[in-house]
Amino acid sequence: MIEFLAMAFLVAEPTAAADGGADGGTRPPMLGSVALRDPVEITAGLVTGGRDSTTFTGNVKVKHRTMDLRCQKMTAFYTSSREVTRVECTGGVEAQDGDRYARGDRAEYNVSSGVLVVTGSPEARQGATYMTGTKVRLTLGSERVEVENARIVVETAPKASLPRGKPAPKKP
Repeated sequence: MIEFLAMAFLVAEPTAAADGGADGGTRPPMLGSVALRDPVEITAGLVTGGRDSTTFTGNVKVKHRTMDLRCQKMTAFYTSSREVTRVECTGGVEAQDGDRYARGDRAEYNVSSGVLVVTGSPEARQGATYMTGTKVRLTLGSERVEVENARIVVETAPKASLPRGKPAPKKP
């Protein structure tokens, strides 16, 4: 299994590395227009890179700050300066960010908006609330979850049971 730090491959700016950059090489790597101070760690069975995208296949796992993302195939699309603009995931997609969880067959992450959209029989959970619908949207950095055409089930805590060995009181 290939393991590596994605910053070195996906979002490093080649011109800044070659000439030290306009700021002497101290500028952090970029993910879209956002400077990354925390690394993105990706593991996958196979990595294939091209001019404007990189594809990760086989038990793909992504870790960035509080978010964990898993799928079978992930393609990252980037600009000529190697800034990632969009990510597509397919096959058993699962995303966990704090107490928010979503899963489905497919997901797209728009880097500039910070929105992850899960489709293909998507499900979501936040705390004791379980949701299904046609699209699930998680906005990273917030507690917001949106579900289109939603069906919601709110679980309640089980009623406290009496201690064992004591019969329940009889109604008069």
